Formats: sequence, C-alpha cells, structure tokens
Amino acid sequence: MLKGSLLSNEKGKRVILSGNEAIVRGAIEAGVRFATSYPGNPCTEILDTLLLVSKELGIYAEWSINEMVALEAASAASIAGLRSFVAMKHVGLNWALDPLMCINLSGIEAGMLVVVGDDPQSRASQNEEDIRFLASMSELPMLEPSGPAEAKDMFVWGIEVSERIKLPVLLRSAQRVSHGLEDVVLGEIIQPNVKVEFKKNEKYIVAGAGGRSVRLHEGLHKKQELIESIIERSPFNKVIKHGREKWGIISAGIGYGIAVEALKYYNMEDKFATFKLAAPHPLPKKLLRDFCSDLEAVIVVEDVEPYLQHNIRAVLAEEGINCKVYGRGSFNPKLVGEVTFNEVVSLIEKVGGEKLFSPASSRSHVARFRQMLISRPLTMCSGCPHRATFYAMRKVVNKMLKDKAIFCGDIGCYSFASQPPFQLIDLKLSMGASMGLACGFAKSKVDSKVFAIIGDSTFFHAGIPGLVNAVYNDARFVAVILDNLVVGMTGQQPSPSMGVSANGANTTSILPENIAQAIGVKFVKTFNPLDLKEAERAFEEAINYQGPGPAMLVSRAPCAVYVTRKARTRGERLLKYTILEDKCTGCGICTQQFGCPAIIIGENNKAKIDGDDCTGCGVCAQICPYRAIVKEGS
Repeated sequence: MLKGSLLSNEKGKRVILSGNEAIVRGAIEAGVRFATSYPGNPCTEILDTLLLVSKELGIYAEWSINEMVALEAASAASIAGLRSFVAMKHVGLNWALDPLMCINLSGIEAGMLVVVGDDPQSRASQNEEDIRFLASMSELPMLEPSGPAEAKDMFVWGIEVSERIKLPVLLRSAQRVSHGLEDVVLGEIIQPNVKVEFKKNEKYIVAGAGGRSVRLHEGLHKKQELIESIIERSPFNKVIKHGREKWGIISAGIGYGIAVEALKYYNMEDKFATFKLAAPHPLPKKLLRDFCSDLEAVIVVEDVEPYLQHNIRAVLAEEGINCKVYGRGSFNPKLVGEVTFNEVVSLIEKVGGEKLFSPASSRSHVARFRQMLISRPLTMCSGCPHRATFYAMRKVVNKMLKDKAIFCGDIGCYSFASQPPFQLIDLKLSMGASMGLACGFAKSKVDSKVFAIIGDSTFFHAGIPGLVNAVYNDARFVAVILDNLVVGMTGQQPSPSMGVSANGANTTSILPENIAQAIGVKFVKTFNPLDLKEAERAFEEAINYQGPGPAMLVSRAPCAVYVTRKARTRGERLLKYTILEDKCTGCGICTQQFGCPAIIIGENNKAKIDGDDCTGCGVCAQICPYRAIVKEGS
C-alpha cells in the first residue's frame, strides 16, 4: 500500500504518510534522481522507503559509508545536473560539516536538499544539539516543517529554491515530525529530462591560495539578500491575526502545533495572534516587524535552545519595535529537551496573567498511572551475538585482569553492555571514538589493559583512522570488532562486511580483518561468538599479546533480528531451546550473568525459556553448569 502511494500520479489523492515517507514522496514529486544517506534515527526510514521504489523510478540510492561521503556524493550529482538529496541525523551533520562549509562557497547546480533528522530529548542519540546554529554558521537556508504534509510540500519547494540560489537547502525534521502520521495530499510527479554533465569552473576549487575562498565567501554573503527575500515570500509562513490581540505566539516546526493545541484547549485563540515561520534561518524580518509592531508581547515556542527567541528579539530591537519576547530563556529557563504542552501553558500564564486549570496530563490520576509503569533496563535482543561476546569477554577479563581493565565503547546496540550484567563499557562518546580513546589511554601508560569495542558499521564509518593511528604510534590495546553484518540498531541495513548493497545487489564484501592486516596490525583473529570456548581462547590470546601495536579481534555472527526476519520470510522455523525443570537448580547464571531476555524466572525460582522469543543461538546451553538447557525435542 505504501509503495502504491509513493508511485501514484493521482494529483489531489489523500494518503496517510509518516514524515519520513512524506519526504520521500516530496523527493519523487520534485524529480530527484540521486539520494544518499547513512542510517540514524529519526531519519533512517527515508532511504529505506525510497529503496522500495527507486528502481521503478530510476533513482540512484545508496547507503554511504558515513554522512560526509553521503554529502559529497550528493553534491557531485547536483553539480553534474541531477536533483539530489542527502539524509542524516543531527550528529551526522557534524560529520558532514567539513564539506558543507565548502559546498556553501562553491555552490551547486541542480536542486539539492540536506535533510537532517533532529533529536530533541535525545531519544535515540548520544546527545541532543541544536542544528539551527549550523544553518546560521553555514549561511544556508533551513526549512522546518510542522508536520508530514508540510514536509512533503517543503521538500518540493526547497528543491526549487536550491536551484534558484545555486546552494544546498537544509530541511530540519524533528523526531516527532519524522515519525508522526498525517493526511498528505499528493502532487504531480515530475519526470525530469536532464543531461548529466560537469561543466568545469574554478569556483569548484575551494582553496585559500590567492584569496579564492575569501572571494567565494564574499559571494555567499551577497546571496543572503536574495535568500532572505525568498524566505520572506515563502508560502509556508502563516500568520493568523485579527487585529484585536494583545499578545502573539511565534514558532516553527512541531512547536507550532503544540502552541495551537494549547490555545484551542483553553479557548484563547482570540487572545493570541499566531505566526508560523517557514524557516528558523533566515528570519523573515519584514513579516516579523509587521506581526509584532502592535503587540505588547510574543511567546516563542521552540525545542532545545532559545535560538528563535534571541534572534527575534535582535530583529525587533534593530527595528525599534517595543514588543517583549518571551520563551525558553525567560522566567524559569528550560534550555534542554523538547518543548512540552505544559511548558507552553506556563508561558501563556506568565504573559496573560491568568492562572489556567491543569491539563489532563498533569492531573494526579495520570501521575499514579505513570508510577505503575515498570522501568526496564536497555538490553540487547534475544540471541544477539554481542551478548555472547561480552559474556566471554567478562569471564576472561575477570580471570586474567580482575579490575585492571578499561573499556572504551562506541555507538551501536552493543553500547547496552554498559548495563548489568556485563558493565563492560566505561566510556562512550561519538562515532569511532573508541579507537582514539584507547590510543590515548594506552600511550598514557595507564595501569590497566585497554579495550576498544566497536561495531562493524561504526568501524567503517569512523573507526579506521583510529586503528591506523594505533599502528602508526604503536598504541597497545585490544580492539574488538563486533561484526554482525548489518547496521543493527537502525533496522538491519547491510554493512560493507555483508557484501550486499542498499538495493540488495551483491557487491564486494569488505572485511575489517583484511583492512587491519593491510595497515600493519600484527595480531588479527576472527572468531564465532556463539562458540564460547573459541571466543574465550581468542580473548586470552589477545590479552597476552604484547605488541607491537594493537591486537585486533573480530567477533562475527549475523544479527539475531536479521536471521529471524530472513527465516520468517522463507517460512522456516528456527531451532528453539527449552529448560528441563527437574535439572534446573535456579542458580541464576543464565538469568543474572548472561541476561538473555528470552530466559525468565518461573515457579520455584527456576529459569524458563519464552519459546516465542528464543532464536536458537544455543549459548545458554553452553553456560548452564547442570546441562538443564537442551534443544526442543531432544
């Protein structure tokens, strides 16, 4: 059904789409022919969705090795005449910032959007940050849809704007827009007839020599007036004002919907004028001046930092308009996380001077229900090969090193090893940081064995430079590559080690151990983590290795969720395990030391396997000292 909606050319047809799906439909309507991405919540589903129809539509789509490469590839396609887009999460834009700060100088040709999934509240990321500041720094326009329907239409308009200004346009889609659902009206699908051609021009050589980059920067400044005039006339700016209001609310993106909901809830729509901004950068100064000129005060509703509040205040001060600007930086400042309904209500109370009754979400019975919810620790899936790796690692480390070990973790589902029962992650920062951290600890001569723990996709994304650094500088630590062949946390997209491309075609399998050997790592060993004895021997050998350089272990077994999905697709039944109650003593090794979610505590404190959750990995049978865990039917 989704595929049909994406391919439909019935202009005016209404379909329900998520924000990510709507962005893909916008790309199709805009005639995009080149798309790149690196998986990361909240925007992973953008390329996943496009891949459903990319072959039929003749759109090239790839999972790039990281966001920097994805941006560079999409930029080249645009320069060659193909409308393109690149999708990444907010921290991915950090990775892509280096080329972005040059592409904004050189410019592009065909329309190009940089879609950034932002994550206020850090629900699926290592941190939250406000990417709107990067729009100001790069001097590129940033559009911000308030819902899926607007995301689709903004994409189409944004491609046209990009083509007019010959610069990339940023599209910020917050978590709740990306994953929200809305009624979307389909537009016409454009079938572009373009000639792919690179026209050589020295502007594409961004270099400081001879002052070239300074001249390009000057040209970027000169474009700002054109960009501001386009944003000023954007059809996505929306002002509702009757002329009798004393106060106003200004917002962009998902915050606008929350603000409108609050006004409707308290029947205060006639007391507040509203202004929905099409873009947090640049601001439409003339519209802001006209909106605020006869108001006593405005409330700015936004996530994370008071970015809009400070910039709107500056615009009004510059225009000499005496209108107070309230928001996250006012009263009791909350400068983190998502904006909430209650926060908007609090601001309305402060500005309007009227105490409002509590919304349902803050009433006592709701609080009681919330207290009834069980808090569960984050953990790896049933049958996850990473759990077996960490079990073997913990066992060997306890035997050989006691507490003389430092574990540098990385970004991926294996980071859950920081939780009980393993607690094998002491540090976790950004993509690929495990290798650099391990280098630093090793060269600092800490009185502990140092481990760098990193997944296959993260290794290819950002870990290779750190490993090269370790070999070059003779940093002696144990690098553990957890290779489950996919990008597990984001939905089992293929990793280079699988040898399958984004569209399912067979391609070259690139293995971490081959890269390690090529750059001079002397100790490289690959093992199957589902064979615990083999895994333990590998860890013992790596710990005993004295150099030169790091020892590298590659723990390879496919992601359990990927295996389960493939089996279900083929109609196959996975092998299951069961526990013999008469042999189980309730020792707790399988439940407390191994911690597989498929193993629960049943009657008489004895273990029991949930047959629906078991994937048949068989590791639990290897760790049971009483041989109480056996294959079903044996």
